[in-house]
Amino acid sequence: MSELRLRPKRLVLVGSVLVDLLLYVERLPERGGDLLAQRSLQAVGGGFNVLLGAWRLGLPAAYAGRIGDGPMGSLVRAELEAAGIPGLLPPVRGRDTGFDIGLVEPDGERTFVTAPGVEAELSLEELAPLALQEGDAVYVSGYDLCYPVSGAALEAWLPQLPSGCLLVLDPGPLVASISAARLERVLSRVDVLSLNARELRLLSGEEEPARGAAQLRERLAPQGIVVARVGAEGCWLATGEGEAPRHVVARPARVVVDTTGAGDAHVAAFLAALAAGKCLSEAAYEANVAASLAVERAGPATTPTRAELQAALKEEVNLRGEWE
Repeated sequence: MSELRLRPKRLVLVGSVLVDLLLYVERLPERGGDLLAQRSLQAVGGGFNVLLGAWRLGLPAAYAGRIGDGPMGSLVRAELEAAGIPGLLPPVRGRDTGFDIGLVEPDGERTFVTAPGVEAELSLEELAPLALQEGDAVYVSGYDLCYPVSGAALEAWLPQLPSGCLLVLDPGPLVASISAARLERVLSRVDVLSLNARELRLLSGEEEPARGAAQLRERLAPQGIVVARVGAEGCWLATGEGEAPRHVVARPARVVVDTTGAGDAHVAAFLAALAAGKCLSEAAYEANVAASLAVERAGPATTPTRAELQAALKEEVNLRGEWE
């Protein structure tokens, strides 16, 4: 893979930014029952987590998805504007952005139900005129591949991306719901596949992370990379460079509050580290540290700032020596 593609200059997120309504509960309710939440939180989430994470870590970002003009869309637009993240598409008039309900348990695990809005109806006519630049990292989520309208448009558009663009896919919790043919067509163009342990098992059929990562790497674009996130154990990196997948250690989280944005923080930090010229292993380690900081905080968009990440990296060196 060329140096240009290993060092993205901008993150362009194609897909869903929506609103998270998070309820922190002591347990999941039984079917037909009810439960009093201990607290609640409303925040812009979905793809915004990755966009804001990249911005916090110094990687320029832009949103190439749809935003409605209702209450939810207004929240999304305000958060993007506050962060200085430009929208590349005009607002959709007369309809709203979607939202999800998330139940967060005491161990930080979250369970979602999503009500899609205009962000799920991205068309090929909207995607085709996008002015992508050399060195753009184009990010897409498996959620967007599941949607009937957006999924069909992305299936046609993503494989035709210019060779100077890096395609990044996080298949997400709905990976098993993506059409097999659509998924394989998109995977064949993917340069960076970042996914968690559950998604790795579902997509590869392998229980052992190293084997699963190696198997998936063969389904990507030539010289594609798999970053298999395994929570508190760090991640596995499969590069296809004649090497077996290698394990990259984690920073133990001090306390797990909310895992909602952990994977998004990991992707954002990995790309930002590559943009800064770090090698793959260094980028993966920085991503592990960023994700461990994210789970220590409540809410979806919890990627640390560059100063916070650097402080944590320095602390880890002081405590444990060089991570290698």
